[in-house]
Amino acid sequence: MKIVTWNVNSLKARGSYVEAFLDAEQPDVLAIQELKLATDKVPTEMFTSRGYQLAIHGQKQWNGVLLASKKEMTDIHRGLPDGDEGQSRLVAATIDGIRFVNLYCPQGSEETSDKYRYKLKFFDHLLSWVGDSATPDQPLMLLGDINIAPHPHDVFWDVQEKPNIVTHHPLELERLKNLMDWGLHDLGESLLEPGDFTFFDYRSFWDFRARRYRYDLGLRIDHFLVTEPLVSRARSMEVLRTWRHKKKGLKPSDHVPVVLNLA
Repeated sequence: MKIVTWNVNSLKARGSYVEAFLDAEQPDVLAIQELKLATDKVPTEMFTSRGYQLAIHGQKQWNGVLLASKKEMTDIHRGLPDGDEGQSRLVAATIDGIRFVNLYCPQGSEETSDKYRYKLKFFDHLLSWVGDSATPDQPLMLLGDINIAPHPHDVFWDVQEKPNIVTHHPLELERLKNLMDWGLHDLGESLLEPGDFTFFDYRSFWDFRARRYRYDLGLRIDHFLVTEPLVSRARSMEVLRTWRHKKKGLKPSDHVPVVLNLA
C-alpha cells in the first residue's frame, strides 16, 4: 500500500498540480492538509474520476483536511472533540483494516501567543481522543502535518542556542512524547537513519520566505506515527522533493509529499 501525506497549502490554488501528482505517483491513500476550501467547494471530481473515495472536513479559507482512498472507507469521523475550537484539522477513516487519522495540527506562532496555547491544548485533547477511541494493539496511523520537529536534526537552527522556538519547543516535545508513550512510533526515525539525513532527503517543509528551500533551511514536521502492528509492515519512506519544483508552470506547495510504502 502506497500512502502519501501532503500539505498542499490550498487545493484551490494547486488543484492542477495535485492532479499531475495523482497521475504520476498514483497513491493508494492520500492524506491532504490545508485545503483552504469549504467541504462543498472541494473539487471532488479530480479524485473520484481517478477512482478515489473521499472523506473531507473542509473550512472556508483556512485549514481543512481530506482523505482519498482507492479502497473503501468506513467509520468516517470529522473533527477533534473539544479540541479544534471550530477549526477543521482532523478527519479519520478505516481503510483495509487500518485506522487512518489525517491531521493538520496548529503551528502555534510564538510561545507567548494565544495560538501557541491553543496548539498545546489541541495536543492534549488529541491524546485523550486517541486513548478513548483506540488501543496501542490496534493498527492505527496518525499522519499529516503535525507541526512538531522531534529532534535537533529536524530543524535548521541550533537548538542549544535557541531552545524555545516553536515547532521544537520543550512543551511541544512533551506533548509528542505523551503520544509516543501511549504507543505510537515515528516511522521517520526507523526508516531514515540519522547518518543519512540531509536537508533534502529527510525534511519535508521549506518556508516560502527568505528563500529557505534554496538555502536548505527545512523542517521535518510531516509524519507517520503508527502503533506497533504497523511497524513491521513499514517497508520504506521517501520525501518526494521533486514536487517542490514547478511543473509545467504550476507552482508547488511549501511542503513536499512524503510517501510510506506499507506491506
